Amino acid sequence: MQSKAEIYKTIKLLESQKESLNVQLDLGIIDSDGVRDELNLISQKEKVLRDRLVFMSHVTADGEPRAISHHEPTPGNPKDYYSTKMPDGKKIKATTYDGLMDKLFNFYTNGMKDYSLESVFKAALYEKEITENPNQQTLYHYKADFSRFISKDMAKKDIRSITDTALKSYTQEWVNRDHPKQKTFFSYKGVLNLIFGYAFAHRIISTNPAAMMKNKPYMKSCDTRKARPEDKILSPEEIDSIRQEVRYRMTRKKWGEYYINGYAMLFAIETGVRAGELCALKWEDITENSIHIHAQQLTKRESGKKVYYYDTCTKNEKGISQDGREFPLTRKIAGLLREIKELQDRLSISSEFIFCHEDGDWIKTDAYETFLRRLCQAKGFKVTNNHALRMSLNSNVLIPMNVSVADRAAMLGHSIQTNLAFYSFAQKDYLENVRDLLDSQDENVKGTLREPHNIVPFSKKESSEHLISQAF
Repeated sequence: MQSKAEIYKTIKLLESQKESLNVQLDLGIIDSDGVRDELNLISQKEKVLRDRLVFMSHVTADGEPRAISHHEPTPGNPKDYYSTKMPDGKKIKATTYDGLMDKLFNFYTNGMKDYSLESVFKAALYEKEITENPNQQTLYHYKADFSRFISKDMAKKDIRSITDTALKSYTQEWVNRDHPKQKTFFSYKGVLNLIFGYAFAHRIISTNPAAMMKNKPYMKSCDTRKARPEDKILSPEEIDSIRQEVRYRMTRKKWGEYYINGYAMLFAIETGVRAGELCALKWEDITENSIHIHAQQLTKRESGKKVYYYDTCTKNEKGISQDGREFPLTRKIAGLLREIKELQDRLSISSEFIFCHEDGDWIKTDAYETFLRRLCQAKGFKVTNNHALRMSLNSNVLIPMNVSVADRAAMLGHSIQTNLAFYSFAQKDYLENVRDLLDSQDENVKGTLREPHNIVPFSKKESSEHLISQAF
């Protein structure tokens, strides 16, 4: 079966053939005898392919075909038309079935009904999908970035009326207001390049204002500061606070004793596993002395629907399994796992996955990360993600215990360079800790100065003449 990209290319090829024949016919290069039949045959092929592409595209989020209704004339309503509901919930109509199919085809291939920025974006994204075969996550991020960076008023503007000055002004206002990170700015610029690049290529606009924008002026307003440790990790006191909150919720009817996302968070605190690795852990991965971390939960889009699947590689293995890594099974972790297993047995919950719902289905990364974010926000913390638990374990626990950087990197599943550059921070309360250590050295000191200790004696410096004479 042909893909949407293949069908689209075939339609474009047929259009070129038809245009070429019409030009030759108008110039008298070819005889009209037989050409009309050939043109009709091409048109019929186009229609079949057009309808096929529409039916593949005009589906619900579940992948089901969207209904097309025929409204026949009635005494109270003499209009005869065809209609269908679009992905945005709006209805479109046409007096004939073919007319409706033409509208649908135009929407799904170039979307040029109103030339609004949002309409052009949808058309550009659809063309990218059917001609470049991008990763579904790429399409998802483009949609999310458009909603994030383009205001509702801007999205409604006719792209043909947006000058380079207007686009620069909008961009400058945004960076001055939000002071985004440079990486965020480049994501914004990527959305603009997609939209205006498409419009320029399809001759909707005569110049590309996005191409006229230099990045340097806007970099001045971007946040280039390195995040401080307190912006990345949780302190031991904050970790204890969310532990206590989860344990408290387990006693409340609202959440219940089988508070599986809470148990997952308690496990993540002790092991520093990534969210995807956490959701993919199975009981068979627990050995006598260690935890075998070798898989992750990932998502993809199938027929417009998000699907979760089990991947046999961890993030750092980049698609090529190296059998993952091992994390030591401490008494505390073993006790937590035993608690979960006993609770599942008592509630008759059966699953190969450690962190599962009562029906045995594994928990999802989105739900777990949403739970963690809301929990941390409720506590008033600045950091609200699972990644902070990984870095907190490294900085608050492993480093003070003098675990070597090589062992820390192996346990968390990344390189030594990554551990040193992005995971090793001073603890939030390091000033108090250092002060206490320094004060403890002065507890028995009298006066303003104390006698130096651990003195290494050195002999007086000998003259060069003496050293030379000794050498001979």
